[in-house]
Amino acid sequence: MSKKLIVNGDDFGSDKDRTDAIIFAHKYGLLSSTTVMTEGHAFDYAAKIIKENPNLKTGLHIGLDQIFLMDVPKGFFKRLVKVTPYMKEQIKVAINKQLDKFLKAGFTLSHFDSHHHAHMHPEVFPIVAKKAKELNVPVRFCRKYYCGRSYRWIEQEILIPILKELDLRYPQAFSNQFILTDDYEVGEVMLHPSFLDKSGASELAKCVSPDLKNQIKENNIEIISFADLK
Repeated sequence: MSKKLIVNGDDFGSDKDRTDAIIFAHKYGLLSSTTVMTEGHAFDYAAKIIKENPNLKTGLHIGLDQIFLMDVPKGFFKRLVKVTPYMKEQIKVAINKQLDKFLKAGFTLSHFDSHHHAHMHPEVFPIVAKKAKELNVPVRFCRKYYCGRSYRWIEQEILIPILKELDLRYPQAFSNQFILTDDYEVGEVMLHPSFLDKSGASELAKCVSPDLKNQIKENNIEIISFADLK
């Protein structure tokens, strides 16, 4: 049985550079999926250019930084931020508002994930999971991505049971590197392609590399999107 790999470009619509780089990685490389930032500076541009690239599947990149009052959540999953009942209501409103904007712009929803992986917070994940179930779409699950014994317990005792209870679809493996030899049935590679950012440019070059394409073929890996998860 061949392994399946989703190659997702995050932050579509965040700015023109990253949006163009994601399109380039899709046209000339392995990128099969992207997630849209509805509050990004280039959202309108992204909504226009996606119409010229109908094979690129689009998910919603839920943004909750303003609710959590953070720019870069250092230690976010080592010392979990407390989510109050009021914040939960704010989160629900934000998700619905962003989803409404996403759909009205003409995007087709393939899955949910989030900026800074905020949906993996144990008090946020049930909200996103129920929305995914309601709309019958998969979710990103950052399994074994975070360090810390406490979060491992949360993953096993809280998050995975929610996935099973709701019978949600998700890639079993997750990485920000191309995972070719690990043991998985379906995996996801998260990229942030860019022409200008040094790290993003390196990811873009890797994504369009003929050598990587050959390695994918040699390892009998099929490139799919979240929309292909059954």
